[in-house]
Amino acid sequence: MPAVGTKLRHLAASESSLARQVRAALVGTLYTSPTSLVVGAIAGSTVAATIAYMSGNVTLIFFSIVIHVVGLLRIASAFIYKWVGTKQAETQRVHWERIYEIGAWLYASLLGVQTFLVLSQTNNTTLQLLAVTMTTGYAAGVAPRNAGRPIIALGQVALAVLPMTVGLWATDDPIYWVLGIIIVIFAIGVFDITLQTYEVVYTALSGKQEKSEVAARFEKMARSDMLTGLDNRLAMQMRLGELLDTIDQDNPDKLAVIWMDLDHFKTINDTLGHLAGDKVLIVTAQRVKAVLGNRGWLARFGGDEFVIMAIVDSAEEASQLGNEILESVSQPVSINENTVEVAASLGVAVAPDHGRQSEIMLKNADIALYHAKNEGGKRVRAFEPFMHEDFLMHRQIESGLTDALANEEFTVLFQPIIDLETGRTKSCEALLRWKHPELGDVSPAVFIPVAESAGLIGDITEWVLRKACEAAADWPEEINVSVNISPALLKQNNLPVTIIETLVNTGMVARRLELEITESVLLDKNPHTNSLLRQLQKMGLRLCLDDFGTGFSSLTYLRSWEFDTIKIDKSFIRNIGNSPTDQKIIGAVVQLAKSLDVATVAEGVETEEQLQRVREAGCSRVQGFYYARPMTATQASQRLSLEDLSDSGDRQIVNLR
Repeated sequence: MPAVGTKLRHLAASESSLARQVRAALVGTLYTSPTSLVVGAIAGSTVAATIAYMSGNVTLIFFSIVIHVVGLLRIASAFIYKWVGTKQAETQRVHWERIYEIGAWLYASLLGVQTFLVLSQTNNTTLQLLAVTMTTGYAAGVAPRNAGRPIIALGQVALAVLPMTVGLWATDDPIYWVLGIIIVIFAIGVFDITLQTYEVVYTALSGKQEKSEVAARFEKMARSDMLTGLDNRLAMQMRLGELLDTIDQDNPDKLAVIWMDLDHFKTINDTLGHLAGDKVLIVTAQRVKAVLGNRGWLARFGGDEFVIMAIVDSAEEASQLGNEILESVSQPVSINENTVEVAASLGVAVAPDHGRQSEIMLKNADIALYHAKNEGGKRVRAFEPFMHEDFLMHRQIESGLTDALANEEFTVLFQPIIDLETGRTKSCEALLRWKHPELGDVSPAVFIPVAESAGLIGDITEWVLRKACEAAADWPEEINVSVNISPALLKQNNLPVTIIETLVNTGMVARRLELEITESVLLDKNPHTNSLLRQLQKMGLRLCLDDFGTGFSSLTYLRSWEFDTIKIDKSFIRNIGNSPTDQKIIGAVVQLAKSLDVATVAEGVETEEQLQRVREAGCSRVQGFYYARPMTATQASQRLSLEDLSDSGDRQIVNLR
């Protein structure tokens, strides 16, 4: 009895925390074998009919009819469940449990009451034996059959055995009394067997369910991005393959694959930290999902890259979708007290126009993305066949740059800048050169943008800084050195540290270092960039505004920043002899610079006429092939040693481009 009580308490506890899937499986065990239910119903009906016929008792006849009807209904419900119930949702199976429960308890009650009536209203020992045997056998049979739902099984045993036991004890025969006691003991044993069987079934199903849940969680983890909750690369590739299988020549629909990459995302991580970067990724995912709605699928490919897949009618619709996403994504994100400007570049490929295999579609979308970023970012580019060759060249240059840094394949050449008043070398501009092992000489205009997009510009800048300062260390200390700084570097925090380390290691002083920046840096109006520039100026470094006039030139720059030098772009010098407009522009810039006590350098002077024109305009310095071509550091030192530098304030200008 204590063991039965313990198992009953465990039953109550398990029932309260029973998982829905486990409960559904246990309900299914009730209908597992309709055959046994049919056999039980036939046996019960046969015994009931025999008792009713032989006794002639009206009450027993009535019970016989009811037992027949209930038995038939239970058989019918079992077959209906087998055909329909197994296809229904797990929550709907609870209703089938209630149907089975009512039928089981009603049938057990009918057998128990029938046995009580036979014992109390007839003296036929055969009928009494028949009724008791049937009810006892039924009570024994429900134990294993309904062990999956022990509440039902225990209820059936109790409802069948209790009326029968009362009937046995109500007779005058002591043997019947003993039989009643034995049946009670038997019922307790059935209780124990039922509960023991249930524990085995419950443990097995619970373990199976737990394993299924763990497997489902791991499968979801394997297919999901933990940060954004989106499909990850694996899930995206599987979905892409499935979608491409639905696209064929007879299907007018097309599949757009849009590869999106956030512009300057590394800068966000470097300046505000990875938590800020994570929030940007989460907000970006939410914005793209809002635009997509039910039109497509979004996955995080990795890092700050996302892949969008959508069924479209045309390539134009795919590009339009890309523009909608770009507009939504390119909105500021508030992070604590900071407002982060977010932008993205998107590459679009459309199947079957641009491919039918997932690898090809992703590659073509990536190629289109490369062109979008190479054109300045914050735009959408659709794939075109000519892009493939450019992309291969980009990859070849990118891999070559890594090797060039490791093997020091770069070269720095110096081009003198002449002071027009004295005719002597005033400074030297250092020009970065690279000879690729297979491609040969690669223009800085080609490989510098690749270095910026690949995140290599910082290492290249550090290398050029060191080489330039080492070369200038052998020159008179009046000559300064200037290094062109990529806009990407001005958005990072480690530039001042890099410069200080270079100065200390080469023996240079801060006042001899001049940093060249382009107007695009100032046009960005990034608070961090402005703060960094002012920090560098406070260190004693000089500033040079490079390529003045080629961008969005504004006098505001000259008013807001104390530049030491303004370099007039060679595009104005090239046509200075034939263009009165260029002459006036150069004259105006020179006069403005003089009023601000800023030096001017005319770049690209190659002819006597150009020299005369810039001299007339009032430029203080010139640079170009007319005076000297780029030369090695040794040759530059030899040239300077031959000149009288006693009154010169020479500068060396390092240009990464």
